[in-house]
Amino acid sequence: MMVLAVLVKSRLVILWYVVIGLMIVNLAIMAAAGQMAHWCRQKQWDEFNNAANKWQKVEGLPFAAIINDCGKTHQVSPELIAAVIQAESSFRPKAVSPAGAYGLMQIIPGTWEDVNRRTGICSASHGGSCTTACYFDPKLNIMIGTAYLREMLDLFQGDAVLAVAAYNAGPGAVQKHKTIPPYRETREYVVAVIANSYALAGKEPLYSKAIIDWERAAITGKTAMVCLIGGAILLAGALKRRYRSWRWR
Repeated sequence: MMVLAVLVKSRLVILWYVVIGLMIVNLAIMAAAGQMAHWCRQKQWDEFNNAANKWQKVEGLPFAAIINDCGKTHQVSPELIAAVIQAESSFRPKAVSPAGAYGLMQIIPGTWEDVNRRTGICSASHGGSCTTACYFDPKLNIMIGTAYLREMLDLFQGDAVLAVAAYNAGPGAVQKHKTIPPYRETREYVVAVIANSYALAGKEPLYSKAIIDWERAAITGKTAMVCLIGGAILLAGALKRRYRSWRWR
């Protein structure tokens, strides 16, 4: 019986060290998966930035002529403008968001007024204050939205990823975090604009599958770590009861 008890104890100790070893290995895998996801995402962002800073005329899209003209006026790639419009309104000129953003490029009245004050784009076409008729006008909406997008590109020194994030979350949030803000809506928005840009260019999104796979690996690692920690806690309790002490031999 004593031999059996010793054997059980030793097996518990061995299992304890196995679990600890698995936790260390799992931490390494999680770190590697996180780094690979970050590397793939950065490579995709670099390619998107390179494409966004090149002139890419659009054709065969709703309001293509307006998009190309606005892009030329404000020196913003029409392809980037179209990618933003697709993400914002799916090319619906009278779209209204729950947050009160209007039109093709989903501009809130406060932003519209600020951009119009600096550029005179809308006020030059009428007297008095801007109204929903202005917001829903495709040309005015794209002109104001493109001017604002140009301002974001200038603010973030041509970094289209940060400019797109700022277009959604506001420049203050991007400046505060010095990257895409940790808001689910903004992160999903940036992913959507990048995907739209690739689709408009007729290209497959590079690294997208790799990013998803590495992120899944990291999430799986976190789940496994929770299970291993739970197992370690149970083992520690069993060893404590066996040895009647925290000193295990």
